[in-house]
Amino acid sequence: MMSGSPGSRWTVLLPVKPFALGKSRLGSWAGAARRDIARAVFLDTMDAILHTPEVCRLIVVTADPEAHALAAGAGAEGIHEASVGGLNAAARLGAAAAAGHGAGVRTDPVAVVAADLPALKPHELASVLAEASRHPRAVLADHRGHGSTILTAQDPSFLLPGFEGASRARHAANGAYEIAHSGVPGARLDIDVPGDLALAAALGLGTHTAAVRANLPQ
Repeated sequence: MMSGSPGSRWTVLLPVKPFALGKSRLGSWAGAARRDIARAVFLDTMDAILHTPEVCRLIVVTADPEAHALAAGAGAEGIHEASVGGLNAAARLGAAAAAGHGAGVRTDPVAVVAADLPALKPHELASVLAEASRHPRAVLADHRGHGSTILTAQDPSFLLPGFEGASRARHAANGAYEIAHSGVPGARLDIDVPGDLALAAALGLGTHTAAVRANLPQ
């Protein structure tokens, strides 16, 4: 869990849609289990973050009461999103909370992490954060090279989230350094379509997603 050691200095923002609305692209393949998948991948992503020594604070931003309860039970902070305004609105809300309470307050750097990385390992996140620490802003592309799974900023006020769609190019265009680390496959593998779960399983799923996947079509 978060240790608060001298090397722990990152605040991670974890925006998550209400579980009932998540993973819509899994469609009929997942059926009634779609909500369970959304919940499981969130739990495994959160678990990996909480076990990353460089992370001293985790803020979950969501309109879902169950996600709030799960975050609190794990030792994370929760921020209520009054309406489901999308990932970028949630990231901005989390960044504002991370920025402190006034001018002159020192803040830790922040990282927005996608909430659907069930194969994420703590050492992968640590590696991404280590490289990101050398740049004012940085981004990690997803496994398709089109989207983004992690966005960082040394100053929360200049996070400038541009997720969804062609976010890799969007983040690069507004000045984010692109992390080219090839040894972090679990940090890149977000779950959008059924085949992504099989790819994640080959990397090693977290326990919650593995349990749900065992009852899905293979």
